[in-house]
Amino acid sequence: MTTERAPARRFGPRGSDRPSVGRRRGVLAGMLLLVQVMTGCSALGGPPDRLAEAEADARDAVSDLVAEVGDQSGARTRTADQIGRALAASPQADLISISGVDTADPDGVTAVLRVVGTGKDGSWLEPEWVSEEFCFELRFAPAPPADPPTVPCPSLAARLTFPPPTEPKLPSPDELRRVLSETSADEAGVWAALAAFSLDPAIRVDVAVVGGEVGVALRSPVRESGRYDCVLARVRSSGTAEAWRPAGAQRQPGELSCRATESLAGHGLQPPK
Repeated sequence: MTTERAPARRFGPRGSDRPSVGRRRGVLAGMLLLVQVMTGCSALGGPPDRLAEAEADARDAVSDLVAEVGDQSGARTRTADQIGRALAASPQADLISISGVDTADPDGVTAVLRVVGTGKDGSWLEPEWVSEEFCFELRFAPAPPADPPTVPCPSLAARLTFPPPTEPKLPSPDELRRVLSETSADEAGVWAALAAFSLDPAIRVDVAVVGGEVGVALRSPVRESGRYDCVLARVRSSGTAEAWRPAGAQRQPGELSCRATESLAGHGLQPPK
């Protein structure tokens, strides 16, 4: 019986079963490179970068909100109440505090907003989005706006809310008629009579004189529905005063504009047929 020898396996340079030195070095180098890549990717999503990314995201939200509220350069004067209401109504941030009088004051109006920003945490292979809270101090003043600094967020600070604004109240036609009946039939006398009402600054007052008669129109700000309140009056040259409130249909958009010239013409004195 003859026995055949199995062919020798050759892995190494001399027929050894072990991989060659060159091959082993290549495998080790590849493993080392993989570890370095994975370590580097983890560092990219580490806490410092995550916080920076989340803060940048929060700043973007603040910038958008400031753009919605309006220009901070002081082109028009706004009160702390007006700014606070606009900031509190936004879902992008929580209004924590607001102080000051108005934007015409040198110190302006200062608001603190709490904003949530998002950043990427974890490795490059398994990223995870996390959220961080940041508080920013915004200053609305005549001076040019600056990049808002971050401030420590107060612990357990509640979001500020504002009650619905009260609509400026116009004097009733009877009240207006009584006051105008006691004044002279000229523009100066009518303005002096109107001063007794201490009208809200939001009420638009229009006075006009034509042919010895004085027309008066008082209009409240336009509501969201487009309607507004309006009281018209006129003082005849004889001193007789009339005052009336146009019907609701006449105070719709596109109808009476609530001007003193319309009160002189008697528009809205009678309801529409």
